[in-house]
Amino acid sequence: WEEAIIYQLHVGAFTAQGTFAAVRERLDHLVELGVTAIQLLPVGAFAGAHNWGYDGVLPFAPAASYGHPDELKDLVQTAHHKGLMVLLDLACHYFGPEGNYLSVYAPPFFARRATDLAGRSIDATLAVASEFVIHNALYWLEEFHLDGLRLNAAMLQEHEGELDLLEALADAVREGPGKHRHCHLLLGHDQRAARYLHWDDHSAPRHYEAVWNDAAQQAMQEMLTGASAPAVGTARSLDQLGTCLSRGFADSASDCLLPTAFVTFLQDYARIGERALGERLHQRTSPRPLGAMVATSLLAPMPPALFMGEEFAAAQPFLYFCDFNPELVKNIAINRRQSFAHQQGFRTTRTRARIPDPTEPATFQRCKLDWTSVSRSPHADWLSFYRRLLAVRRREICPRLAGMHEEAVRYTLVGGRGLSIRWTLGDDSVLTLLANYSGVPLEGLQRPAAAVLWAEPGEADRALTQGRLPPWSVVWLLRVVA
Repeated sequence: WEEAIIYQLHVGAFTAQGTFAAVRERLDHLVELGVTAIQLLPVGAFAGAHNWGYDGVLPFAPAASYGHPDELKDLVQTAHHKGLMVLLDLACHYFGPEGNYLSVYAPPFFARRATDLAGRSIDATLAVASEFVIHNALYWLEEFHLDGLRLNAAMLQEHEGELDLLEALADAVREGPGKHRHCHLLLGHDQRAARYLHWDDHSAPRHYEAVWNDAAQQAMQEMLTGASAPAVGTARSLDQLGTCLSRGFADSASDCLLPTAFVTFLQDYARIGERALGERLHQRTSPRPLGAMVATSLLAPMPPALFMGEEFAAAQPFLYFCDFNPELVKNIAINRRQSFAHQQGFRTTRTRARIPDPTEPATFQRCKLDWTSVSRSPHADWLSFYRRLLAVRRREICPRLAGMHEEAVRYTLVGGRGLSIRWTLGDDSVLTLLANYSGVPLEGLQRPAAAVLWAEPGEADRALTQGRLPPWSVVWLLRVVA
């Protein structure tokens, strides 16, 4: 698990063809990038020709628009031959608003309906519903030889007397396919998930390897885009980032967890897709601050995750899209635009008309990555940047992560706009981050006696010898114990 560098992708939008076979043809790009795992958004069959995947209706059948089930198997096998893991978002607990005939003849299987637009969630308090979820997880792992699953933390149950679904599912995987090979289990962001993440003797997870840490993503994005009030908001975000990079979550429950129990990411499908215009982070901030934050997230001990196209600053947005019947289509389009009425820039009917209609085929087409841009500047420059960072991670950091302990990692806020963090790695080497996340120089720093792994920008290393860091710069250092 310590080797995990995750690449999250949507099969339909990753290529122009939008198929399993087309993803397979792009695997060499991912190998050269330096990732070690691809994580597919849900691929279970859904209504219509395109969908994010979370409105599924046949959770035991790969979507026909992506190709034949054998083509998914071929994708997984080819990835394995190239040294890549394949993970899958599991979404079988929720059924979309169209095509869900199971809810017609088995209504007690589902929780109470919210609205006609919201679809239906199964009632996970029922033993038979829990068995359904567990069997679905085992199906994807066994039938397609996947290397792991990410589960929605909404399946967490905290009512006394209920079956603990997540624990039962993990036990079934560990005693099933996980008994003979690595089967990595991850959770979506939820601070209550900490109890599932403990490892036995730092060698094998008791239940789940890691949780996606949305709190770290939020802190990094707030600092980059100035989403909060400049003074108070930046200080709060900086403190939250220091907490997330040192102990995972900002609560005591995560103090005794390994850094590798938290997946750190700058962007994902949800944070981009929830924006009215689906903008990516490079379209909302300047290159130098973004470069500093990328260097932070990719070299921290936590396993990093990228969203497709991030590595070459793809110009294409990732918008919300779906393909339902005409009556649903009309209501979904209205609700989508109305949901942004409280945001600046979308408070009038005229300005909200700029929000792409999720039901228009053109909206989906706009999200497909343009692979011809990869060889052109600035896309090629960003790609080289990501490749070099991940090469450093794989060469210098990944081999030293196994054996880390849960002892608290110390972090210090420097001058109200910088961070200093030290981690003791599994081989007792010391990894240090010194960072200035502001537009003015940071003074009064002391350079540790250690080798520089990365300085972003390059002159930051020279400035650090004089006790300062330029605006928006980070330096990573490693002291190896002989």
